[in-house]
Amino acid sequence: MPDYTNEQQQAIDDRDLDILVSASAGSGKTTVLVERLMQEILTGTGVNELLVVTFTKAAAQEMKAKIKSALEQRLNKHEKLKIDLREQLNLIDAANISTIDAFCLDVIHRFYYVIDLDPSFSVLTDDTQAALMRERALQEIEGEFLENDDQAFFAFYENFAGDRSAESARDLLLDLYNYAMAKPDYRDWLKSLPTQYEIGDDVTHSKLWQKSIKPYLLTTFSDLKEKLEQLLATAAMETKELAKVKDSFQLFDKCLQNYLASIESDENYDKQRELLRSCLFTSFRKSSKWDEDLLNFYEECVELKKDASEQVFTSFTSFYATDEKEQIALLNKGHQIMTAIVKAELALIERFDQLKRAENLVDYSDMEQFAYQILSQDTSNSQMARSFYQTKFKEILVDEYQDINPLQERILQLIKKDGQNNLFMVGDVKQSIYGFRQAEPSLFLHKYQEAAKDENKQDERILLSANFRSTKPVIKLVNQVFDHVLTTDFGGIDYQKEGQLVLGANYYPEKLPQASELIYSEKDSQDGSTNTEDEDEIDSAEIAMVINRIKQFKNENLQVYDTQTKEKRNFKYSDIAILTRSRSDNLAIMQEFAKNDIPLLVTDAKNYFQTLELTIVLNYLRIIDNPDQDIPLVAVLRSPLFNFTETDLAKIRVHSKNTGFYDALTSYVAVNDELSQKTKIFLNHLEELRHFAANHRISELIWSIYERTNLLEIMTALPNGKQRRVNLEALYERASSYESAGFKGLYQFINFIERMRRSQKDLAQPLVTKEAGDSVRLMTVHGSKGLEFPIVFYIGLQHRYQMRDLSGNYIINANNLGLTIRQEHYRADTLLKSYDNIAQKQQLLEEEARILYVGMTRARQKLILITEVKNYEKTRQKWQNQLNGRQKLPLSSKLNATSSMSFIGPAINFDKYPEIKISDITNSLDEETPFLLVHYENEKISSEIAKTEEVASDQDHALLTRIAPKLYDYDYPFRDASSTTAYQSVSEIKKAFNDPLETELENAHLLASTNRYLQPIETKPDFLFETKFTGAEIGTATHLLLQYYDYNQKGEPEQLELEIKDLIKQDKLNPEIVPSINQQQINWFVHSDFAKPFWQNPAQLKREVEFSSLLSASTLFNDFSDPNAKILIHGTIDGYFVEDDGIILFDYKTDHIDQHNLDLAIANIKQKYTGQLRLYERALNSFAEKTVKHKYLILLDAEKIVEIN
Repeated sequence: MPDYTNEQQQAIDDRDLDILVSASAGSGKTTVLVERLMQEILTGTGVNELLVVTFTKAAAQEMKAKIKSALEQRLNKHEKLKIDLREQLNLIDAANISTIDAFCLDVIHRFYYVIDLDPSFSVLTDDTQAALMRERALQEIEGEFLENDDQAFFAFYENFAGDRSAESARDLLLDLYNYAMAKPDYRDWLKSLPTQYEIGDDVTHSKLWQKSIKPYLLTTFSDLKEKLEQLLATAAMETKELAKVKDSFQLFDKCLQNYLASIESDENYDKQRELLRSCLFTSFRKSSKWDEDLLNFYEECVELKKDASEQVFTSFTSFYATDEKEQIALLNKGHQIMTAIVKAELALIERFDQLKRAENLVDYSDMEQFAYQILSQDTSNSQMARSFYQTKFKEILVDEYQDINPLQERILQLIKKDGQNNLFMVGDVKQSIYGFRQAEPSLFLHKYQEAAKDENKQDERILLSANFRSTKPVIKLVNQVFDHVLTTDFGGIDYQKEGQLVLGANYYPEKLPQASELIYSEKDSQDGSTNTEDEDEIDSAEIAMVINRIKQFKNENLQVYDTQTKEKRNFKYSDIAILTRSRSDNLAIMQEFAKNDIPLLVTDAKNYFQTLELTIVLNYLRIIDNPDQDIPLVAVLRSPLFNFTETDLAKIRVHSKNTGFYDALTSYVAVNDELSQKTKIFLNHLEELRHFAANHRISELIWSIYERTNLLEIMTALPNGKQRRVNLEALYERASSYESAGFKGLYQFINFIERMRRSQKDLAQPLVTKEAGDSVRLMTVHGSKGLEFPIVFYIGLQHRYQMRDLSGNYIINANNLGLTIRQEHYRADTLLKSYDNIAQKQQLLEEEARILYVGMTRARQKLILITEVKNYEKTRQKWQNQLNGRQKLPLSSKLNATSSMSFIGPAINFDKYPEIKISDITNSLDEETPFLLVHYENEKISSEIAKTEEVASDQDHALLTRIAPKLYDYDYPFRDASSTTAYQSVSEIKKAFNDPLETELENAHLLASTNRYLQPIETKPDFLFETKFTGAEIGTATHLLLQYYDYNQKGEPEQLELEIKDLIKQDKLNPEIVPSINQQQINWFVHSDFAKPFWQNPAQLKREVEFSSLLSASTLFNDFSDPNAKILIHGTIDGYFVEDDGIILFDYKTDHIDQHNLDLAIANIKQKYTGQLRLYERALNSFAEKTVKHKYLILLDAEKIVEIN
């Protein structure tokens, strides 16, 4: 029998109490749960007298297997109980060990008559069918409200009218449905929502202000005041040099005191507004004569001034944006709209129920709602149902209790014995990461807090803190981070007192590599920013760091401890898990691992509608329905089905500047060249399909596309081809389901798909499974929950948290629905929406902290954190200043967190851990040190990335040559040239219209949108597979060499030859074009005076920067018919260099220059390209941190550099 800790034994033995076990990660909660069940069985309780609730089917099956195993072990130890135990063993498969949905289904099957339900019902398990029925219900109630001329409904929909018309209102109703179905009395909850907009005529004495907004403002500004006073008390503030700084801070502090006093005394709203408006700093400056200590303190003052000013601005714009009269008017209008929303929502629920009943179907939300109705009614039948379960179950055991929702909690309370305490709940609020499923960790926290002060001893809480999974370094790092992060005001638990992990895994050998690691690379920021967050895509540098470290493990025969054999052994790839926050970068990671011959198993597969193959088909359906949609049309043309090149598209656009792209295609057919024949074939193909669509089902249309284009064969031949084919076949099946449900029309089908995407119900692709074998696992943190691995890499820690939910026209949370109100000329948040924004942000950040905890605690032996840091020294100092001697991070710092590094960075004592290079890590160092701070040099990263690019397999190369020469290696699936969809933002079309020839840049397609900066891409040029080379192709090859020329090298004479060889190895340059390239011109430029700064500071040199910029049509075309129209200009800037006082923009030109009339030739070429560089300048100024100060043409043929004024 295992040696249990005192707390574990208490959790196994205690009875006749409602027990809440707070089980930290790795604390053996499943072992405790199984042993408690065994003790119940051994003392005479039948397995059929116990209800065990899990949250997944897999967990229920695992629980049954463990109970079976435990019973089989006991059979030979308890001779007297052998017959009884064998009987219990036979009952296990039919035992009540299941998900809560399965239990609710049992309630319905047994007591269906309590709610007059037809007992022959079927369970609606198909998400597509359920979504279609909701869609129909929504359409029907919309039609009825419109037919009845319901003015309140019109006002509701009009309030949300905008770029997507009524779609935002529909999204709200569908989102609200999900929240309502998690409530025990959803009708009452819905009807209570409008009352929250009832504020009277005095804002500061309203319930909303007193219960929510006032406490928030007092906490926020009291914390700020404390920081100010700490800084004012610093000795450095008394120096004469800082007199102006001190005066400014004292003035601000006094204003803040007056404002806080007005809040505390509930002064008039407009008075408070004016006081907060007056909280400003006077200006102050630093002196170059100050010493380093004084300058550092000054920077600390500037940082606090910035934070304080931002807090004032945020609070003012959130809660005091308008005067009291306007705020009350907004809330009154919100009350009217909210009333209409509730009416529409109740109608939607009722109609959806009617549609399901007509088909005799019950969906998952029905299961819990019907079970609750059966158990909660005040009728004799309902009482009989309650009594049945109360009598049947001697104990109810709930696993993962932190993820419960209010409806599930109420059901469990209804079936526990009256007047008795037989509820055993196990969970860990630190691992509650399912807010998107309406899980409410507050339910766990409420019980946790109430049990601590229960004087009647009916409730008990037990803390399991001993961790039997991880080595001491892993536990130390986890505690180090979360000591500072999780507090009663952030996460609801004091981690230092009640959440710390305690080492319980004393079985690891002494000599074992187990140091936790933080491996970082430094990323330069042009503006000196210390923002730790990055874009939400995994950088190639991060992948290179992981691959490098795995290769080190392999080369050094890293030892791991096998918990099964109880021995050390060489590590296997399957010992490693790579955890990410999302699946979006899976393909990029898979690609790099494949290039490095490291086997990788991807366990998460979502984003069904964003896969290459589905995107192509959906775009095709869009243009079959309506070809006058430029974005999907261009995407289809650029796809492997038709292989139009960027040059093709540019030529077509040049021929017809003032039309949509479909009209431009039809017009180009008359040109009578090779491209016009290609265009004619496409148009004929499209027209045939449009005729076919008019007389056939959508599913038949989809299959016709497959047959006519050989799409199934093309996609099957690509990497992961079997899965791609299954995805395409599944789309056909889903279209059949759509039509079988009574829906018709291609346009409606496309809208349905779009709504599924927006609601993140991505209708996950049907998986083609394969054996795991010895492979590294790649999964999301959510996918890793409940698992553990000897070695864990956690990547993407600097990536920006997604807070998109806060920017919409509404916010729904457990208690409120906050609305933005549409006024005549603007939109304004109600006070409720403003508060919900802040409350929701804290909830999202708390969940992000818990996700970080789950990810870090998956590691048994080694935990390796991978990140990039901008301006490392400044960022490190900023992190240290946030703690500034405190034991915990201030709440304000946590509420301003932008990435996981915002939590990790301040917790690491960087001075304590000397920095080492990754090449200096040895097994002995790994064994002796609890934590390694590893700097992964940028040069090392560049070298690793270059190596991986050289390794593209012969198999892939042969595939691409055979299938589609224009596909660019395995990267193609992420080229938005083929994956852009009509519903995506402008940032998502960045690759759908690759950079046209420079002379044709000014030509583009019509699109009403906003300016957007687009990151660069690498596109394999057309000349790659050609054998004859035009001047344009030679020019493109020359640009390619200038793009990749490495200014980090020494610039030896042979460097260009080496660069050419590298590009040929990487399959980016055809060796046959090399003799046509004038290498002397390239060497002239890279060694010119103009390029000297590139060698001195290569990090400030930016090349091949792609952009899109929205400009007025009249600025580009004198004869444009619509002067108000906008043109999306898309192009690629050859290069620019960032200096302290501005940007130097340059563009290479390979045009032939007449040396005999040099001045005239240069004048002509300047005239030719001045407009282009001005467009580049305008675009660059719209997204760069600094403005363009000089513009140059690099005339390679003449070896001249000329400035454009």
